Amino acid sequence: MEETTNRKMGFFERVYKSIVNFDTYTRFATEPISKAMKYLAILVLLLSIIITTFYIVLFKSKITEGIEYLNENIEDINFNNKMFSYNNGEYSIYDEEGNIVPIIIVDTSDQPNIEEYKDKVKLYNYGFILLRDNITIYVSTAGTDEQFTTIPYSDYGIENMSKEEILNNLSNPTIYVFFAVVMFVVEFVEYYIYILLNAITLAIIGQILAIILRLKMKFSETYKMGIYALTLPTLLELIYIIINATTGFVIQYFSWMYTTISYIYICVAILMIKTDFINMQKELIRIQMEEDNKEDEQTIKEEKETKDEDNQDEDKEGIDKDDDLKEQTDS
Repeated sequence: MEETTNRKMGFFERVYKSIVNFDTYTRFATEPISKAMKYLAILVLLLSIIITTFYIVLFKSKITEGIEYLNENIEDINFNNKMFSYNNGEYSIYDEEGNIVPIIIVDTSDQPNIEEYKDKVKLYNYGFILLRDNITIYVSTAGTDEQFTTIPYSDYGIENMSKEEILNNLSNPTIYVFFAVVMFVVEFVEYYIYILLNAITLAIIGQILAIILRLKMKFSETYKMGIYALTLPTLLELIYIIINATTGFVIQYFSWMYTTISYIYICVAILMIKTDFINMQKELIRIQMEEDNKEDEQTIKEEKETKDEDNQDEDKEGIDKDDDLKEQTDS
């Protein structure tokens, strides 16, 4: 049944009830939208903190492995007059499974085949191409032509740096802080917008279902319900991200599952509201019938009392007449 209490619900209670208690969606739908937005902000905040912390730990371990690899396998790596040198111009490609950066291509020769390298990097979501005088960063971004960004080393203020200095800089805590801040901001904005957009889709589905069920609901109400309906899919995605990053385990149709679960939640929640509405109507009808019956019983009782009084009056009149007649006879 719908909650009628005005008791405040904490964040974790909302998380729990949005997953296991469909009756609570009635309350979610009638609350101010600011509460739904606040709930979403806290949910995404915690999600971003967990993901960022996890990847920082992973990033640190990969950096440590990278430093050990450079120490053991790379003899020549330095910056000299703003030019990067790597094993005397040797070409190397690092694309082992599990690397924090899917692919890194290094070529500090005089004539690198940059177009060939770009074609190789395009096979991945992102990657780096390190040349003598610049680094090219590739990020797969749909809907834009600017997928490659080339940054000269001089922009970083790097002029001369030995192998030891490079390795020391790689282990500098500032790198982890920078990485954490950038990743947290990206994750928070990305997930917040992503969930808001998905909630719009759920709100539309909710409106269609409400129309079919002849249930009057505002778009804002189904939108708020949509935000809460995405709680479980979001938590499952967090778990999947961690498992995928640590084990490489892939669920081929996870995005489909994410969508399906949220659709089920919004539909079941609206069906529950419709059921509650029908039950409420039945209860009102039952109460009205009881009141009508009480009124009928009261009316019958009053009519009976009135009739009894009339009979008593008639009997009294009859007695009075008999008394008068007797008095006349005696006279």
